[in-house]
Amino acid sequence: MKKLITLLFLIVFSFSARAQTAESIVSKYLENIGGAEKWKALKTAKLTGTVPTPQGDFAFEMLRKAPNKYMISVDVMGQKLIPQAYDGEVAWTLNPFTGDPNPQKLPEEQVKGVVQEADFEDPFIDFTQKGHEVTYEGTADVDGVNCYQLKLTKNKGKVEDEMVMNYFLDSETYLPLLVKQTPNAGQMAGQELNVYYSDYQDAGDGLIMPFTIDTKVAGQSVQAIKFTKIELNADVSDEVFKFPETVQ
Repeated sequence: MKKLITLLFLIVFSFSARAQTAESIVSKYLENIGGAEKWKALKTAKLTGTVPTPQGDFAFEMLRKAPNKYMISVDVMGQKLIPQAYDGEVAWTLNPFTGDPNPQKLPEEQVKGVVQEADFEDPFIDFTQKGHEVTYEGTADVDGVNCYQLKLTKNKGKVEDEMVMNYFLDSETYLPLLVKQTPNAGQMAGQELNVYYSDYQDAGDGLIMPFTIDTKVAGQSVQAIKFTKIELNADVSDEVFKFPETVQ
């Protein structure tokens, strides 16, 4: 009888595991972060916080606007450093510490990475229509938490644009705890990045977002971001992102 019960348990467990599909996990994930329709209605996000450096914590601001405008600015000793910006056509940077106050267009090998980062909408929303593929890869442990693993292949079949990202979602909350990826463009191209997400909060209107993002390479943190405030659908002008010809 004991062996029979064990066998039945294994059969039920096996069926339950198979019953988890990529589509059902994605659906639950989108539901738990506020719902796909609310995210589709979102047009801008203004995120402020701090980023630690060897010289101390610096204040930063991240601006995002649908469909693909993006900017990060950091206050460094009273001067504005813009590591990355994209106005939908031009990817650029501004670094006053080089002695040149004028913005510069980013090198071609960095542009693709910025363009990918600038994509405003969550890649899991309508992923099939976007040409992405999502597969369920089973379960895995992330720091003691059982997670569902989803493999997201963006732009499936487009060799130059294809990118694979492995998401590990808490099996209870369906919120991503870790994303593993190896960028094919940008300064981190070719290196496996482990991006950890935590401190999920309601950023407004029931939309759930992580307030802490820690990117690690080979177990070492290379960029830790902590948001202190997130404003959704704030009034953000297109001009903010536009590549300025000169500063002075």
